[in-house]
Amino acid sequence: MPDSHCLLIIMCKAPVEGKVKTRLMAKYTAAQAMAWHQAMATTVIERAKRLFQHVWLAVDDTAHPFFKTFELPLYAQGEGDLGERMAHLLKQASQYGYKKILFLGTDSPHMPDKRLLQVTSALNEHDVVLGAVEDGGYDLIAMNGAYPVLFSDIAWSSEHVLKQTLAIIQKQQLNCLVLEESFDVDTPEMLERAKHAGWHV
Repeated sequence: MPDSHCLLIIMCKAPVEGKVKTRLMAKYTAAQAMAWHQAMATTVIERAKRLFQHVWLAVDDTAHPFFKTFELPLYAQGEGDLGERMAHLLKQASQYGYKKILFLGTDSPHMPDKRLLQVTSALNEHDVVLGAVEDGGYDLIAMNGAYPVLFSDIAWSSEHVLKQTLAIIQKQQLNCLVLEESFDVDTPEMLERAKHAGWHV
């Protein structure tokens, strides 16, 4: 039975040329975009390992050799849209006895440690913690309990994700903290911005 510490679940795609960070291909080749994806994912995963006792990698291809190097538990994301996959993983985590669960992607290699550490302390007083990003989504979502309803009826990959999630939170009468707005790395311009924000490859 795990202790009461937060479980961090990192949602990560396998590095496949032409399938990851495609918006970077406005400037970079498919191979270079894949390399950037690997670099971003590595930064995020190694930071998580350093800060958290319990970390899962939720991936789209559990057999891909990239994931083996991190020596972390591998879980298949499953089928469906992002919300359905996160709900599936949330159910698994709850079955293992985890109460505090944090979902994180790999698009924020520039994220400071304090943003992640703020989540764990905030979950002592809030049901849900969201990390707002400029494109209308979030770079993390954490909850002090299993609330799969937060992943239903969301227009994923749109500018409405955060707003729709907050509406569900309000309807469910949950107590929520929204962290200071940050940004995801999707475009070449955002990649440069992440470097200026302190990300070193």
